[in-house]
Amino acid sequence: MVPDPAVLWQALDHYLALAADGDPAVAVTAQNAAYTLCVLTGTRTVEEAMSAVRVLCPESIAPGPSRPRTLIVPTAESGSGQPEAVS
Repeated sequence: MVPDPAVLWQALDHYLALAADGDPAVAVTAQNAAYTLCVLTGTRTVEEAMSAVRVLCPESIAPGPSRPRTLIVPTAESGSGQPEAVS
C-alpha cells in the first residue's frame, strides 16, 4: 500500500516544522510526528523515512507550489543536537 502523496508531504512538513523548533516542550509532539512518518512510509527510523519519501513522492508530484525541499534530519551525529540538512 502506498500512502497518498499529499498526506505524506503533509506529515513530512509537520515533522520538519516540529524538529526545527528545538523547544523541549514540543519534543513529544515531534516524536509522535516522526512515528507517524515512519508508519506512513513503512520504516523504523526517521532517516529511513526520509529516504522512502524521496522514492514514494518525487518532487514532480509534491502538492502545492513548486519549491525546493531540503529534508532536515535530527541526528545525534550532528554534534550540536540541531537538525542536519539532507538533500
